[in-house]
Amino acid sequence: MTASQPSGARRLARRFAGPAIGIAIVVAIFVAVIPKIASYQSAWQYATNLAAGDWALIAVSITANVVTSGPPWMAAVPGLGYRRSMLLTQTSTLMTTVLPLGEAVGFATQVTMLRRWRFSPHALTAGLVLVATWNQVANILIPLVALVAVGSGDTDPLLRTIAVIAGLVVFAVIGAVAVMLRNEREARQIGDLAARVVSRLLSFIHRPPRTGWGERLVTMRSETIDVVSRRWHLLTVATLLNQLTLFGVLLACIHATGIAGVSFWEALAAWSFARLIGSIAITPGGLGIQELGLTGGLIAFGGANDRVVAAALLYRVLTFIPTVVVGSACALIWRREDRHAPADPAAA
Repeated sequence: MTASQPSGARRLARRFAGPAIGIAIVVAIFVAVIPKIASYQSAWQYATNLAAGDWALIAVSITANVVTSGPPWMAAVPGLGYRRSMLLTQTSTLMTTVLPLGEAVGFATQVTMLRRWRFSPHALTAGLVLVATWNQVANILIPLVALVAVGSGDTDPLLRTIAVIAGLVVFAVIGAVAVMLRNEREARQIGDLAARVVSRLLSFIHRPPRTGWGERLVTMRSETIDVVSRRWHLLTVATLLNQLTLFGVLLACIHATGIAGVSFWEALAAWSFARLIGSIAITPGGLGIQELGLTGGLIAFGGANDRVVAAALLYRVLTFIPTVVVGSACALIWRREDRHAPADPAAA
C-alpha cells in the first residue's frame, strides 16, 4: 500500500461525510422525532381527505409560485427573457433540491446556462450576486417582520420586547443595505463591522474569525451598482412575490387540513423561521429540518399536532413534486436546445 492510498481514502471519506450526515439527520427526524409528535396514520387521513375546492386552491397556489420563479432573474440580468429565466430557475432548483449539498451544483448550473446564452461575465456575476443577496435579505426580513406583527398583537411583555428588537433589526438591515450602496467607503466599513461581529460570535464555538468582508462587499457593490440603481424595485417586488406565493402554498395546506387557532402572521413566522433554519442545514433542500421547524412553530402557536404534521408533510410533498416534474422538463428542454445551439468558445 503506497502513502497516497490512505490520503485518497481520507479525501473520499470527507467527500461523502457531509451527504451521509445529512441523510442520517433526515432519517432520524422522520423515523424517530416526528412520529412522537403525531402518528403518520392520523396525519395521512387529514392530508388525503380533502375537498375538491381545497385541491383547486392548492393547485392555484403551486402554479402561482412556479410562474413567479423567473422574474427575479429577469430583473437581475437585463436581457434575460421570461422563458429562459424559467429554464434557469427550475433546472437549478431541481439540482439544489434533489442532491445532497446541491447548492454548489445548482450554482454551477446557473453559471453554465448563462454562459451558454452568451451573457457577459459582468452580467452573469451581477445576476448571481443580486438574486442570492435579495433572497437572503428576504429570508432574514420576512421572519423578523412576522415576529413584529405577532408580538405587537400580544400582551406578553417578553414577546413584545422581542418584537421591538426584531423591528429594530429590520430597520438596521434595510439601512445597512442603503448605506452600502451609497459609496465604497461605507460599504467597506459595513463589511468590516459585520466580520468583527460574526468573528466574535464564532469565537464562542472556537471557529476561526472572518476576514476580508469589507473588500468583498466593495467588489460586490461595484459589480452590481448599475443594475441595482435601475432595477432594485423590480428585483424587490419579484423576490417578495416569489417567496410569498410559496407561503401561499402552506396557507392552502393549513386551510385544507383544518388547522384552527393559528393566525396569518403566526403561520408566516413559523414558515419563514423554518425556511431560515433549513437554508443553513446540510440536508438536501433542508429536508427534515424545515418540516421539524415548521411543525414545532405551528404547534407552539396553537395548532393541533395531527393536523399540523399533515399540513407540513402535505406542503413539502406538494412543493417537492412540482420542482422535480417542472425542473426535469426544463432541464430536458435546455439540454436539447443547447445541443443544437452554435458553439460559443467563451462559454467553454
